[in-house]
Amino acid sequence: MDSQDRTRVQDTPRSATGREWEVFVREDADGPLKHVGSVTAGDADGAHDRASDLFGWATRDVWLCPADETRRYTAHTLGEPADAGGESA
Repeated sequence: MDSQDRTRVQDTPRSATGREWEVFVREDADGPLKHVGSVTAGDADGAHDRASDLFGWATRDVWLCPADETRRYTAHTLGEPADAGGESA
């Protein structure tokens, strides 16, 4: 897929009670960083505490990035249905 096919996702706040932080984890020394979700906290230390509780209990590294400084690009329309070819839950 060409990068020209991606459009920027709007930068709208997802929380009114704190700063949103994107959470990336690495499970082992040779593994890649994976985005696992986001947390809301007033500062990086609070975000680390929340992320560690939620996502980091079995990981080697936890990386945080302020969501308002993260730029999102996508090749699909947000809200479109997921691929119907898989099994349903």
